[in-house]
Amino acid sequence: MDFIKDRILGIIDGLPDFDSDAVLYAFIAGLITGWVWYAIAGQVWKASVASATGINSPRRYIFSAIAQIIMTIMLAITIRRLGETTIGGAIETAFVIWLGFVMTTILVNYSNLGAKLALTIIDGVHWLLVLLVMATVIGAVSDFPAPVTVPAAPAATDGGTGSDGTSGGASSGG
Repeated sequence: MDFIKDRILGIIDGLPDFDSDAVLYAFIAGLITGWVWYAIAGQVWKASVASATGINSPRRYIFSAIAQIIMTIMLAITIRRLGETTIGGAIETAFVIWLGFVMTTILVNYSNLGAKLALTIIDGVHWLLVLLVMATVIGAVSDFPAPVTVPAAPAATDGGTGSDGTSGGASSGG
């Protein structure tokens, strides 16, 4: 058991820095978003699921929570690494991740399983809402470092030399 614990702690220690408070708040906000979404769309979702076996299984909730906390941490790391220090930038990042990775995966998996289109849409919208809410919280709460400003490059000169033998441009003295 110590081996597993050491491996998990080693993986966590190897992660890039992220704001753990922002991740916690975003994780909770994402869970609430999911609960609200499925309170609205749950009946259609249940009718679209091929097999209702295991819908209320504790295993489903445990795996969902583990997956969502991992997703929240990875979203926070990605937002920070991209330097998206605003709420708008964080939301844009979440949308691109959803469109490029989450929704495409859902489309492939659900089409291969022969799932109903309603299920694909309901679950796809769920993850879009969750990612957008989590990104909003991360963008609002994270203690991002100040953006690095790079000084502008000096203006190009005509390359000629002045009468004093220096490069073209304004003289600096005398």
